[in-house]
Amino acid sequence: MLSTLTLNNVALIKKQTIDFQNGFNCILGQSGAGKSIIIDALSFSLGAKADKNLIRSGENTMRVDAVFSELNDAEKKFLQEMDIDFDDEVIITRTLTIDGKSSIKINGYPATAKMLKDFAETMVDFCGQHDSVGLLNVNNHLALLDKFAGKEVENLKNEVATAFVVVKETQKKIVSLGGSEAERERTKDLLQFQVQEIENANLTVGEDEELKQRFEFVSSAENIFEKTGEAFAKLDEQRDCVTGLLYEAKNLLSSFSNFKEIEECRERIENCYYEVKDIAETLDSIKQSADFDSKELERIDNRLDLIKNLSRKYGKSIEDILAYLDKSKKQLEELENSQVVLDNLQDELAKQEKTLNDACEKLSEKRKSYADILEKQLKKQLDDLEMKGTDFKVLFEKTEPTTRGFDAVKFMFSANKGQDIKDLHKTASGGELSRLLLAFKNVLLDKENVQTVVFDEIDSGISGHTAGRLADKLENISKYTQIICITHTPVVASRANAFLLVEKSIVDNNTISNVKSLTRSEAVVEVAKLIDGTKEVSQTAIEHSKQLFERQ
Repeated sequence: MLSTLTLNNVALIKKQTIDFQNGFNCILGQSGAGKSIIIDALSFSLGAKADKNLIRSGENTMRVDAVFSELNDAEKKFLQEMDIDFDDEVIITRTLTIDGKSSIKINGYPATAKMLKDFAETMVDFCGQHDSVGLLNVNNHLALLDKFAGKEVENLKNEVATAFVVVKETQKKIVSLGGSEAERERTKDLLQFQVQEIENANLTVGEDEELKQRFEFVSSAENIFEKTGEAFAKLDEQRDCVTGLLYEAKNLLSSFSNFKEIEECRERIENCYYEVKDIAETLDSIKQSADFDSKELERIDNRLDLIKNLSRKYGKSIEDILAYLDKSKKQLEELENSQVVLDNLQDELAKQEKTLNDACEKLSEKRKSYADILEKQLKKQLDDLEMKGTDFKVLFEKTEPTTRGFDAVKFMFSANKGQDIKDLHKTASGGELSRLLLAFKNVLLDKENVQTVVFDEIDSGISGHTAGRLADKLENISKYTQIICITHTPVVASRANAFLLVEKSIVDNNTISNVKSLTRSEAVVEVAKLIDGTKEVSQTAIEHSKQLFERQ
């Protein structure tokens, strides 16, 4: 349960530690005093979206510390799975800076927002006047029914989930083998076409780069022929060509071999002569091969287009295309040899689908039996809440099987006897939804895992005898779990066994809210203020308030 909540720089609260007790905790205070700050702070500490607007004006950081004691098994299991040390309590600390940075710690261990939210689900349930809208979402109805049904349905759901996974795995195997006979033949035809298309191309690794180089050479052949011819002539063909001049220079120095430096120069000229001679021969060879061939250019261009087309289909490179070829040939071979395997898988699938359907049927029957009980118990609860003549039904529709079975569930509702029963979201008013939510809380008392339930003005719009019945329900819930309740209804407040008063004041031109614990006699006066509707409470209101408290 929630033991203490410490707020630092949260909205109108500068610094405040609030103590909570087991049972029924009632938060009182005038409208606008800041009661909702407590709920907002608790929500923030348990992973609600960080809102910078909650930071007290003029401050840079806010912090909330929530201390929970008397941990239940679900809470202990979570802490153990997260490797977080704990004794008899857990301390959650969350901070938020004005620039939006948030930090979370659980018993001093850093935690993520998701971890915190998962943990919070085992600890606190928030039920406000707007939370009853969740009942309108048909996607929540099956989960509510299953929660009411408890362990029996949970075990059957596990059987369904296991059978569903088995069916899906077999279906995947069948698909990998081509599916049905018609699908397999289509897949084989496609693979055979792809294999033949790639094999007919007769590709070799690196061929595309060689073709690109050859294309560039052939497309430049005319210019290459002209320029290499001119270069060759200057080196070795024309009068006064380079090789001739080098040869003459070499010979002029040959008679001075006994002079070391001159001989070295002669040798270097001779080396240049042979190097230039070799270059000239290479250029001549290039020139001779540089015949422009438009047909070869067209052939190369077509080949490159073919490779480009295959690359778009089967892979970016020739290596990828050839790898795709190997994979397709293996898949084709598996398909051609898969008929026996496929027949066996189809037989297995038929048996598995029957097992799944049988499990779904068992689950559905069990749900329907609990739906009957839920209908009766909810009607009884709603009768107690002055909604006599109310009709509530759980409507079942069959869908395709999933891990949750083949049931789609929808809550149907009629608030008045003689009226047609309709979808809950089409017919229930706000006050009716609040009472319906409270009715659900009562029938789910032994199904809930949380130790603390927060009711934020769930009695809004409810008065008179109905408010008394609602107070009975809240009091009943507080026997099983801790309740924190914000209320403006005297009869509801009078049922609490712990009271907190939120007051707003101005100090040094700053508005602040303070929270203080009330004695029973102080609580009588505050409830009398709710009755009178004024600060100056009358003796009549006080006597009335005392009577409400004495009825506990």
